[in-house]
Amino acid sequence: MSKGFLKISEDILKNVDTYSGSQKEFYIRTGISRAYYGLIWQLKERLEKQGYNFKGKNIHHFIPKVLASLGRFDLVEEFENLKIIRNDADYRLKNEFKRLKRVDRKELKSYIKDVHLFISRLGV
Repeated sequence: MSKGFLKISEDILKNVDTYSGSQKEFYIRTGISRAYYGLIWQLKERLEKQGYNFKGKNIHHFIPKVLASLGRFDLVEEFENLKIIRNDADYRLKNEFKRLKRVDRKELKSYIKDVHLFISRLGV
């Protein structure tokens, strides 16, 4: 399931230039959101294999706590940054962004790259 979200994000990136205006913006925002959910579901799956129980927990808040318990404070900060960008894409207008710089193809490509890098750095 987790890889499906990331695949949708990558498909959006491949096809995003076929759209224009607000439709393009909506696809880019959706691509960022799908990449984030691909990340959290992959993290959940990997961490559950290590014995962590996510049942009844808010996954967005529990993942950083697990990463901290593993001593991966570098990843906690990175995860929080990726989460803030996803929140920008899902909930904020351009003039309210906290981390997302703009809504364009380059930003989506960079976000997907950062998600892949995060997953590879986790190493579990």
